[in-house]
Order: sequence, then C-alpha cells, then structure tokens
Amino acid sequence: MAATTFTEAQVKRAIKGAQAAGLPIGAVEISKGGAIRIIGKFDKQKTQPHGNEPEAWDD
Repeated sequence: MAATTFTEAQVKRAIKGAQAAGLPIGAVEISKGGAIRIIGKFDKQKTQPHGNEPEAWDD
C-alpha cells in the first residue's frame, strides 16, 4: 500500500479552519492525491426561503 499524502493534523486543521469561518461541516473528502475537501452542511429551508421556490415551466 502506498504512503499517504496527507496527515491527520492537516485534516484537523482544515476542519478547524472551516468551522472558524462559520461553515457547518457536512462531510470531509480526501482524494487519492491528498487533496482535502470540506463540504458544508446546509439546511435546505435556510438556503431557499419560503416563497422563493422555482416557478413551473410553461409547455
């Protein structure tokens, strides 16, 4: 098995930085190349206020 290209400390720093920026953590992904991706967790109701739903298409 190949050596990892990231450390646990790097993942912890990335999570801590995202949280410090106010991002609620939904998931963390780490690529084979070692890129750390923080995915935010958003409440659907908060991101799309009531009454602001997309309109239906006309045929």
